[in-house]
Amino acid sequence: MTSSSSAKAPSAKASAPPGRRPARRAPRTDGEATRLRILETAGRLFAERGYADTTSKAICQAARTNMAAVNYHFGSRDGLYAAVLRETHRRLVSLDDLARLADGPLPPREKLARLIEGLVANVVDAEGWHARLWAREVLAPSPLLADVVQAEALPKFELIAGVLGRITGLPADDPALPRCMISLMAPCVMLLVANRVLPGPVQAVLKRPAQELAEHMKQFVFAGLDAVAAARRAAGGA
Repeated sequence: MTSSSSAKAPSAKASAPPGRRPARRAPRTDGEATRLRILETAGRLFAERGYADTTSKAICQAARTNMAAVNYHFGSRDGLYAAVLRETHRRLVSLDDLARLADGPLPPREKLARLIEGLVANVVDAEGWHARLWAREVLAPSPLLADVVQAEALPKFELIAGVLGRITGLPADDPALPRCMISLMAPCVMLLVANRVLPGPVQAVLKRPAQELAEHMKQFVFAGLDAVAAARRAAGGA
């Protein structure tokens, strides 16, 4: 009969004190940090040099990461540029913020006033790369722009058109509504593409406070919308 002293001893693993067991690994966040760093670095370089003159190598060197990181996180340089364009449009006008504004309790005119103030502030932000990069796309569109407009811009245009329709009383299918949209956005596009280095009348405008520019734009936009609404009422009553 085997004595109790000859019983198999517990393994070292089983007898290790709880304090010696490997700690459960926390979720990794360094991958997301790397992705965001690449995105931010690429946006700055694309805004400075343009898409054609910005290589993945230059982006990875500036972002202090290895060459494989662009493909790992974005699939390709085109994938990275598309992500940068989406981020650019988000920083100019956030769809989530715009949806909250459009669906919120404010009167339509106040909603549009808030939108204009935010747009102008973002467009004249000389320190941000997003405005400069979007200006490049407006002047020389890349092949990737159409998909970004489809995914990012059109849903925002629909929300803005709804606000304009409530201000003017125009139905959603009225051909005057897109014209109102163009009249609203054209000054912002002009501020985007205006050369900030060469002398010209725009320089004096860009030196003014953003709130002052926004107030001026609101005066023109609301006067125009009121005129369109009055003309439509007059035509309807004729």
